[in-house]
Amino acid sequence: MADIKNAIDKTEELARKIWLAGLGAYGHGLNNLQDGYDKMNDKTRLFFDGLVEQGTKIEAEAKSTIDKTGDKLKEKGQKLKAQGKKLKEQGQTLRKEGINLNVSARIEEIREKVATKLTIPSFSTSSNDEKLEELNAKLEGLIEVVSKLAATEKAVNPAPKTKTTTRKPAAKKEQAAA
Repeated sequence: MADIKNAIDKTEELARKIWLAGLGAYGHGLNNLQDGYDKMNDKTRLFFDGLVEQGTKIEAEAKSTIDKTGDKLKEKGQKLKAQGKKLKEQGQTLRKEGINLNVSARIEEIREKVATKLTIPSFSTSSNDEKLEELNAKLEGLIEVVSKLAATEKAVNPAPKTKTTTRKPAAKKEQAAA
């Protein structure tokens, strides 16, 4: 029986060593896992910190660009606002003065503007009026002379009276021949 007890003791000792080896393997794996986690945690933290730094730079650049664009837009908006005020004032002036739709008055305005910028030779309208009156007087004189001549012609040579003749019917011979 001593052999059996000895065999059981050896088996118990072997089972205990197997159990301890399993615990050792578990501990070793746990240590490796813990080391891997720590390394991964450190790398992740470094990676995260790098991303934060890069994001900070991009944010600063974006803010700068947005500020510049905003300033340009603000400046253009102010220019447009000034132009709008100017147009509004012009519209109010036109409304107050009234829009001149009279064509001849508008033409006269344009002539005055052109005359102030150009030197145009002027023609005397009084001499043209005098010439026109003179020609009208001559024309009236000619009309009187022609009227007198026509009246004298009628008095000297009255229009011949035309005889009204009635035609005799054609002879029967001519009718038969036809």
